[in-house]
Amino acid sequence: MNTSMQIFRNEFIHLIRSPFKLITLALFVFAIIYGCQNGLNLYEKQNKEISSIKSKNQELINEMILQYKAIESGDEERPRRDPTTPYWAIWNTPSHALKYPSSMMVFSLGQSEQYGYYKRVTNWSSTFDSDLAEEIANPERLAIGTLDFNFVFTYLSPILIIILLFNIGGLERDLRFDHLVYLQSISKGHWLFVRFLFYLVVLIASVFILLFYYALVADVFKNDFFNFIGLLFTIILYLLFWFTIFYVINYYGKGSSDHAMKMISLWLALCIVIPGIVHQVTSIVYPINYMTDYLDVSREKRGKIFDLSTDSLEVKLLDEFSWLNNTLYAADTSMNDAIVNRSVSGLVNILNKTVARKIENSNEDKNEFIKKLNPLNPVTAFQNQFNALTGTDYYAYLDYRNSIQSIIDNKIELILKDTWNKVEVDEKRYIEYVKKFQ
Repeated sequence: MNTSMQIFRNEFIHLIRSPFKLITLALFVFAIIYGCQNGLNLYEKQNKEISSIKSKNQELINEMILQYKAIESGDEERPRRDPTTPYWAIWNTPSHALKYPSSMMVFSLGQSEQYGYYKRVTNWSSTFDSDLAEEIANPERLAIGTLDFNFVFTYLSPILIIILLFNIGGLERDLRFDHLVYLQSISKGHWLFVRFLFYLVVLIASVFILLFYYALVADVFKNDFFNFIGLLFTIILYLLFWFTIFYVINYYGKGSSDHAMKMISLWLALCIVIPGIVHQVTSIVYPINYMTDYLDVSREKRGKIFDLSTDSLEVKLLDEFSWLNNTLYAADTSMNDAIVNRSVSGLVNILNKTVARKIENSNEDKNEFIKKLNPLNPVTAFQNQFNALTGTDYYAYLDYRNSIQSIIDNKIELILKDTWNKVEVDEKRYIEYVKKFQ
């Protein structure tokens, strides 16, 4: 124990007397701070925007209630977009699909910049509509991504570890007094292990102090305590992964230059080459981009529906939504073009869902394929685990898109039900709509 503590002490003295190592460590810490701050800024921005959306929605609700009161009192004529009809009442019922940002986003942005986090949902919406249309963003910057803690830790921590460890044992071999060191202390394995352990402790302490600070700022302990513990555990595993590999290299290495060359080569292989190969293989195995099918639906198939006659639309609606046969309108012999035309979005939604399912299935297949390659791609596996813990991975946004589709389906069902049952919407009924979609 005394020997181990002496080795710890000597390594500490070596570290503080090594400007290069200290500067590198300081730069790494600065990069972590910068990455976490980017995550915190985006987290606060999304929360602020969601609050703004809720406020604007409430303003619209208040305006509509005043309009209903005016119509009921006779002070206002019914406008062309008559809010007493279910179609326009539900159209003016504000409903947004919101993906509330996890406080853990501070540590990983994941796919949060590529996908939207709010969407105004109407009966004409689809899960792959262009989101965040009012916001302007540089597509090139989005493709590159914003520097976050996940990237810094995943790809830069191994470089820092290389700088801290490459000459441990190697320097002694270079100067040809390594055997003398082993004779005067303990076994070679123990001597290397304790020195490695020192830097592992330094890295864990440096990273954890910063993470705990940002966890406090973002209320992570209150909102995502267990995910945060999972993140800490994952970080320790990731560091142990690299330290173990580098320990083996140093133990059997021939000197500092040999250690550095092997370490850098391994970093390049695991962080650059293998992820690139996996990406290319995935693109070859799953080359089809079903987004072209979605565009086809938007541009052509939707137009064909609008070209149908009212009679044909009615037949198609009754076929797709058989429960409409039990409505008041279906039992009425008089034809009402407006009722049928206001139901067309139900048919468009079926088209949208069909192609959306193709896209989602393709994406899920790709992700499952990548998962199977995780043993060959451990760095990416760790990175994806970070995203999963922070609610910014593919599956988090899949759930979000599913919630969008659920709102669309509910809106269309309610429009069809109340329209075909000739419901006249008043203030009370409108408030029921609001409660349903809030």
